[in-house]
Amino acid sequence: MSGIFGFTLNRGDPALCSEALMGLEYWNRIYGDHERGCTGMGRSGLGCHVEHFSEDFPGGAPVLEMDGMAAVVDALLFNRDELLPILGVSEDISDEELLLKWIEARGFDGLKDINGDFAGAIYDREQGSWTLFRDHSGVRPLYYYLDENLFAFSTDIRGLTALPEADLSINELKFFERMAGYNDLTLCNTEYARINCIRPASWTVVTPDDQGYALTEHVYFSWRQKKIRLGSDEEYQRELRRQITDAVRRRCDAVPGRIGCELSGGLDSSVIA
Repeated sequence: MSGIFGFTLNRGDPALCSEALMGLEYWNRIYGDHERGCTGMGRSGLGCHVEHFSEDFPGGAPVLEMDGMAAVVDALLFNRDELLPILGVSEDISDEELLLKWIEARGFDGLKDINGDFAGAIYDREQGSWTLFRDHSGVRPLYYYLDENLFAFSTDIRGLTALPEADLSINELKFFERMAGYNDLTLCNTEYARINCIRPASWTVVTPDDQGYALTEHVYFSWRQKKIRLGSDEEYQRELRRQITDAVRRRCDAVPGRIGCELSGGLDSSVIA
């Protein structure tokens, strides 16, 4: 998993920009040591510490350039063989570049057709806006900080707590819910009032305005939109085995060479094993 990060300082001392970028980079470097890249853009900046499974794995630049845009992406795609002929691109393309080309061709709603784990951010240089997106299940983390003066995102939440002048007020309701045994299934809130997660299966647009920043969330997939109805318990068991076998096979096929995993011994691990 690679570490991605970025920020925009709306107002205030421009000297804080370099400090913000340094803090974000420091806490994301543990996620990847194959390659790194940072780009400063006035009061904005973004970067990535890249991790690959092997030297044979297709790799792209840490910071990817598009038409008037810059992007950082952390991705492992399981249906490359389906996407490549549709887009007509080379097999040497990295998963990150392939995902961006798919978004260019199909829009962010097209993310519903991606089988994989991913998180990413695209910066529009002209508009000064960010678009952040995350995979269907939220496998790849992507935290963000937002107040009237500063927007930032990071794979590692500690990159956000290291931001200069960040408001690290505690989310008291979150702590109360944890102590009361409440199970938060939104996967969006954190223990900090101004730090949240991008919702799984969504993309979020952050645009600067007179009040600071406007945030708009869009959902590209819902787990409840497709129901499978079969005639017997035996049919459900066969379908469950088929889907789990297909999911494990796709993940094994996506990585060159040998792979391993750690199984806890619980119900999920037992089913996968």
